[in-house]
Amino acid sequence: MVGISLTAEQIRAAPPEVRHWIEQQVATLFAPAAEAQPQAEPRRLAQLTPGEAQALLEQIEDILPVVSVFFELGRENASVPVQGMRAFRLPEIMRHVRLESVARVIECLDVINDALRHVRHDPEAMICAVDREGRCFVAEATSHAVLTLWQGIVASRGLQMPATPEAEPEIPAAAG
Repeated sequence: MVGISLTAEQIRAAPPEVRHWIEQQVATLFAPAAEAQPQAEPRRLAQLTPGEAQALLEQIEDILPVVSVFFELGRENASVPVQGMRAFRLPEIMRHVRLESVARVIECLDVINDALRHVRHDPEAMICAVDREGRCFVAEATSHAVLTLWQGIVASRGLQMPATPEAEPEIPAAAG
């Protein structure tokens, strides 16, 4: 067994993908704490199909911050699997979508839950649940449906996905 020590400064200076990997390793280490139940039981969280994800997107498409938060729920590399669900950290969603507070992220999640209730005609339907530790839980199937929808949108626009999530687009050389 090999061990390694990192200072807080080294971790803060590390690239985002390294910090994310470290976070996942720590989350795995403390798995029993991470498996604490969210406010809603996992079986109560909606298991969206890609078609339902599309219908939900149509309900929220005019509210850009809500759309941005919605697509964050499909980012596999930004979540940790927990008992058939994906757990997302609210502060990380906040940073990715450039919202000013976690409270705004929660407001967006509430709009998404309301849109799902409208789509399903079910006043109890929930796409996600938030716990007191600042995590958002989404059913694995729902996260996959959101990712599938995103990939379909990108493909239909003729855009190419980067090889890695953090890869920067290649800029063509100027002619001349």
